[in-house]
Amino acid sequence: MRTRRSINRRNWLDLPDEVTANILMKLGPIEILLTAQRVCQSWRKICKEDSSMWRRIELNDSMCNEMKMWRRTFKASYPIWKNSNSFSDSTNLWMMCCQAIERSRDGQLIDIDIDFFGLGAILPYIAKRSSGLKRLRLASCFNISNKGLIQFSPKFPLLEELELTNLNFSKEALEAVGKSCPLLRSFKLNFATPIFRFLNHSPDDQALAIAETMPGLRHLELFGNALTNIGLYAILNGCPHLESLDLRECIHISARYDDLKHQIKSLKLGLLGHVGL
Repeated sequence: MRTRRSINRRNWLDLPDEVTANILMKLGPIEILLTAQRVCQSWRKICKEDSSMWRRIELNDSMCNEMKMWRRTFKASYPIWKNSNSFSDSTNLWMMCCQAIERSRDGQLIDIDIDFFGLGAILPYIAKRSSGLKRLRLASCFNISNKGLIQFSPKFPLLEELELTNLNFSKEALEAVGKSCPLLRSFKLNFATPIFRFLNHSPDDQALAIAETMPGLRHLELFGNALTNIGLYAILNGCPHLESLDLRECIHISARYDDLKHQIKSLKLGLLGHVGL
């Protein structure tokens, strides 16, 4: 005789594919690639063929602890690497990132977040397969060059949000972004260590590039930038729709908070711990 417990038991495999996909979508790419797709053939098919699951991809070096299973999971899938005896954590993440991007077919990928492991080839790889991208975040991906940003910015005509953290790009590179991405509404160019310590260009170059080529910006962050009052007022004149502006740790700005707050709804200015909000 069946018990109430057995009657109420449900088989997850009986769920419609679209419901299963919606559930699996709550997982990150690491969990999907290393775990979920190995549960059964049905889930594997959904993970591989439903490109809507790969609309958003986030990978960073803190995920390296999850790489222990990588060899058993992926090595056989990549004959070109089959004879390799060892891979660095960043290479493992790179391979997984490539597979995730490959699965986002038909321009489904709209949001990608890469932190601290991106190789120089990551930008062209994304550009070739993700023309519909709306948000891009690259943090501490030190192998991405000015030349690469200039070359591949035109591949992202629908980009609305761009964050470049701990990456120091030239005026020409940022101008290429502004000219290639007319829908850009949010731009973050933040540096954890104030950028003036690594400056290889004029302190206002980046600010002038933003002012001259990104008139549609609503939100701008330049944490730790080297700009002076010249760059600041160029931005205020060139980006008339700005609603929020973060200039914390920009130590070369001498403008007062009270003189600027009437132009920007949300203004952050000064050193940490002494910020106008």
